[in-house]
Order: sequence, then C-alpha cells, then structure tokens
Amino acid sequence: MSLRVVRPVLTLVPDDDEVLLQRVAAGDVHALGVAFDRFHRDVYAVLARLRGSRLDLDDLVQTTFLVLPRAAHNYDPAASARSFVLGVAIQHARRERRSLVRRWRLWQARTHEVDVPEAVVDPEQHASDREDLAALESALAGLSHAQREVIILHEVQGMKGDEVAAALGVPLNTVWTRLHHARNTLRATLDARGAR
Repeated sequence: MSLRVVRPVLTLVPDDDEVLLQRVAAGDVHALGVAFDRFHRDVYAVLARLRGSRLDLDDLVQTTFLVLPRAAHNYDPAASARSFVLGVAIQHARRERRSLVRRWRLWQARTHEVDVPEAVVDPEQHASDREDLAALESALAGLSHAQREVIILHEVQGMKGDEVAAALGVPLNTVWTRLHHARNTLRATLDARGAR
C-alpha cells in the first residue's frame, strides 16, 4: 500500500494585477487577501497624507478593501491596478469625508506627532528641520483637497501623471493644472514663512 500525499486545493492568484482584480470582482476571498498584501501599504500612505491624521486610518484602509470587490467590476485593464486601488481608496475617503465633516474638522485640529531621534547631533539643525516640517505640513493643509491629492500621489507616492489621473478619475490636463497650482501655492506659502 503506497501513501498518497494529499495537498490542499488552493486558489492560486497570479502575479498579473489584471487577473487579480478580476478574481477580486468575482468574489475570490484569497485574491482579495493578495490584493490587500500587495496594495495596503500604498493605500495607507496615501490616506494618511490626505487625511492629515491617523485617527481611524486603519478602519478606512480596511473598509477600502471591503468595498474593493464591488468596485473591481469597474476596473479597466488598460489602467494600472495600483492606480485603480488608490482611486477606490480616495473615492471612499471622499465619501466618508463628506458624511463626517464635523469629525474631519476635529481631526484637523490634531497635535503633530513628532519622532524624537535617539541622538541629536546638532540641536539647532534639528529644531530648524522640525520647523520646516511643520511649515510644510501647514502649507499642505492649506491646499484644496483636490490639490493635496495630486501633490501626494505625484510628488510623494511617485505616481506618473496618467496614473494619478486614473486614480482620481480626472483628465490628465486637470492633474497637471492642479499640480501646477499646488506647487505655486506651496512655494509661496513656504517662502512667506522663510522655510527652506
């Protein structure tokens, strides 16, 4: 009598993001887990920068992936999956923002979280850097939400213009216009405050 090795049947998810999102749309829970593993860090980073607060951020990231199977039916394989998932996260965040305006204002009045370095070589430089960071955060908060989205996706996340356009669901020219105005506003605000 020979022994047979019985292997569990697993739903294999290919590396191809297009197929992954098709599987997510079909309700494949394993594919949704893979999508979470693949994209949750990007979603978290973008939402953290857009929100300006870490309050309820984990819940918002989780909820983004809970609505992803329904949203994935609208995925256009010509666009990048990363842009699509970030777009879903941003759209979800916009809806939540509109419905929770009062909470949003309270979150804007948050205190800044500052990491204390283990060893400060030059206390004056460290203080100057903290002031510049605070000035940048304040200048970002002064941008319109649409301009902040474009700056964060393009400048911080390193997404290309067409990816930003796909994520936000706007024309490419709109991305460039918002980016131009956001950069000018940031530059003027930081110059007025004497930040580097």
